[in-house]
Amino acid sequence: MKDKKMTAYFAVVTLFYMAASFAHPVTPTLIVERELDSSMFGIALAAMMAASFLFSPFWGRLCGYIPTRRIILFCSVGYTVGQVIFGAAYSEWMVVAGRLFAGVFTGGCFTAFSNYVINTSTHEQRDANLTALVTIQTVGSAGGYFVGGMLGLLSLQAVFAAQCALLLLCGGLFALVCLDDTPFKARPERPLSLRDADPFRAFAEAGRFMTPMLGLLFAVLAVSGVGYNAFEQCFNYYIKDQFGLSSAYNGTFKILIALLILLLNSTVCIWLQKKTDIHRTFLPVLGVCTLLIGALLWFDTLLPFAVLYIIYNGVNAIRGPLMQSMAADRSEPDTSNTVMGFYQAMNSLGSIFGSLLAGLIYKAGPRLPFWLAFAAYALSTLLGWVYVRRHDREKHV
Repeated sequence: MKDKKMTAYFAVVTLFYMAASFAHPVTPTLIVERELDSSMFGIALAAMMAASFLFSPFWGRLCGYIPTRRIILFCSVGYTVGQVIFGAAYSEWMVVAGRLFAGVFTGGCFTAFSNYVINTSTHEQRDANLTALVTIQTVGSAGGYFVGGMLGLLSLQAVFAAQCALLLLCGGLFALVCLDDTPFKARPERPLSLRDADPFRAFAEAGRFMTPMLGLLFAVLAVSGVGYNAFEQCFNYYIKDQFGLSSAYNGTFKILIALLILLLNSTVCIWLQKKTDIHRTFLPVLGVCTLLIGALLWFDTLLPFAVLYIIYNGVNAIRGPLMQSMAADRSEPDTSNTVMGFYQAMNSLGSIFGSLLAGLIYKAGPRLPFWLAFAAYALSTLLGWVYVRRHDREKHV
């Protein structure tokens, strides 16, 4: 029964990630058609990720008290409302307001997704299920890019209407297919209070589970997230602004990336998790990402630029499952929900600075965000090397 429920859960998660990505390929079109400032391509996502960053630890804590499926249903509805505001925006402040509102609830969705998998999986199944979740996120998002890009050829309204309808449908489906995970998780000793709704309180209490190695892991995650989001957000706007390509091209690139990721995560990533010490082998993955971004900086024509972009995304997708499993390995049963909430917050922190800085420096030079991405990946690789050195010493103590 649990296996069938998990399969159904993954199917709905795929639909959710598809819906969540409908708006991304048409965001540059929205900015251009509604004559908004070009920096909004970065500022809009940064606003959403800032809210996600602040509230993810709170949602992680809440997962310890409330059935995860209820949190997913509630956050799906909140996310939908945020997208309604975003889709109706004709001014910069309204774009930011919609993105901020959506970010509060996307943090809840993504935190609850991983917590549900951890809570309802056996220890033997956990790594494989977390890898499946991250793979679904990437592949589902790619499918959503493609569908959103094609719908964008009709109209912006068609994209946002389809997105909101599917998000609401997914919220209802989660309530139907998810198990009540309460019996599978360790309930916190302290009762939930209104003070827990303060997002800063959750950060203040991170010392309860934080260790030096977890802190270093989260630093690698956040810095590499800066690189990923600086590159990703700039690329979407860059091909519209510099090459004049429609939203359909964004979707087509993502489909090719999804096929590559599906191949790599079902072979290379699973092999790394089963046959190697992932606390060491994540480092070469980061290093290859750095090299691919560096190589991409030498090209300014579309074909080699797009080919390197697709290969880079395939390799980078291995980073997510490995680092998520690393964080889960370093959490205790009674803190795993909170740790994964903090993991999502660090992901969001990288998104904030990557997206915001990319948007702000784009005017000074369209390729500057790509240089930022290269620098961030290089720094994260250095931090990863420090992590591996300490991990090796830890094993020999």
